Amino acid sequence: MFDLFLILSAIFYTGEITLFLIALSKKEKKRKLPANLPSVSVVVAARNEEENIERCLRSILQVDYPSDKLEVIVADDGSTDRTPEIISKIKKEYDNLKVIRIESRINNLKGKANALAQAIAQTNGEFIFLTDADCEVPKTWIKGMLRYFDDKIGVVSGVTIIESGKIFYGMQSLDWAFLLSVAAAVGRLFKPVACIGNNMVFRKEAYIECGGYQNLKFSITEDFALFKAITKNGKWEYAFPVDLDTLVVSNPVKTWKELYYQKKRWGTGGLDTGALGIAVMLGGFVFHLLLILAPFMVERIFYLIISVVLKFLIDGTFLFRTLKKFKKASLLKYLPFFELYYIIYVVALPFAVFFGGKTVWKDRKYKGLKNLRVVEKD
Repeated sequence: MFDLFLILSAIFYTGEITLFLIALSKKEKKRKLPANLPSVSVVVAARNEEENIERCLRSILQVDYPSDKLEVIVADDGSTDRTPEIISKIKKEYDNLKVIRIESRINNLKGKANALAQAIAQTNGEFIFLTDADCEVPKTWIKGMLRYFDDKIGVVSGVTIIESGKIFYGMQSLDWAFLLSVAAAVGRLFKPVACIGNNMVFRKEAYIECGGYQNLKFSITEDFALFKAITKNGKWEYAFPVDLDTLVVSNPVKTWKELYYQKKRWGTGGLDTGALGIAVMLGGFVFHLLLILAPFMVERIFYLIISVVLKFLIDGTFLFRTLKKFKKASLLKYLPFFELYYIIYVVALPFAVFFGGKTVWKDRKYKGLKNLRVVEKD
């Protein structure tokens, strides 16, 4: 009986990923930009980012976009390292760079959402771009994202990939490419179940209409909460481009402990994805759980071999489709390490979310699942 469950779950998983492949094969429409380009604001929330902030800001300030139509606002969220000093140095070179120091809360907002809300309140752009301080954007980023807007689109979320170089980093890069491509596919097929806040843009009009971060229930995945709020009433549609012109690069976490905290935070935030998000994750959870149990319970080793081969083939094909578009197909050399890691973490994640204690985000710790509260701040 176990053998039957294993092979059926392998077939289901293969079918699910194949469906996502088909969804991603349908190109989203790109529009021609108007001669009179719109004004845009890029908002970056930074907290103790002395190692990353200069690279991030220079990549934004050097994008292919008229400087008189571009403003960059950094929300310094209580940094205690050299972040303010570095920002001040760069500010002397660019008139369109602004800095605000976050010293209070608005509407009881916490953490990053509070910093973003205060920064967005001071923006002048028609479109608001968000990225993180540990990210680097391409020169084509702003124009590339704007090409996915028409009169009905209110928010666009792109793909972010991790810098590689080591096995641990390459594994994370495949993880991000896989998860964000799945999110893009599900969004095209049904409705959004996830997005990434370090590569997102929305109309300021849509942001104001939904009430902004001030009107949202606190979430440690505040980016997806905002995405849902903008598209909730049906007035605004969305786009999930898988496009080299909009690809953002982020830093990997450096230790297994940091990776655990990141996954636990994402998993906790994933509780807000609703029935569709849970259904998407459930098929993968069951299949990967059976793969872990198979060496101890399978009667015919042939079924285990077939299941593993199917997983490698469909995951590799799915990743190749995305990575080829990003000109990063060489990352597939990390596929065996990714598969081993992915099998274990997909099964372990629900237990970490429900029984893993506090959720750590930067140097703040939160307790709870859906009603999170700060319990410790360094």
